[in-house]
Amino acid sequence: MIPDEPAPSRSPDQPQPEDVRDSGAEESQRGRFVVMILAVAFAVIGLLSLAAILLAAFLGGYVWPGFVLATYFCLPIAFLLMTSLVLWSVVTRRRS
Repeated sequence: MIPDEPAPSRSPDQPQPEDVRDSGAEESQRGRFVVMILAVAFAVIGLLSLAAILLAAFLGGYVWPGFVLATYFCLPIAFLLMTSLVLWSVVTRRRS
């Protein structure tokens, strides 16, 4: 097609590339969004429990063991979920 040539008209019986949607891509985006929300939730819970531990230590009070467990488990889980999101993006970009 040269610059002065008009664009081809769209006919309703022939699907155009933008009309064809990949339903797998939509589900992949939904799955990525769920993993991202989980990673953020685990990170927030872990950081809040870490702040509670540090505040209790600063004030010389008793540290509830639940805060320690939440910090020990939530922060590494959040890190692994964020790492999986980065790898997921790399794989997706490689395929396209």
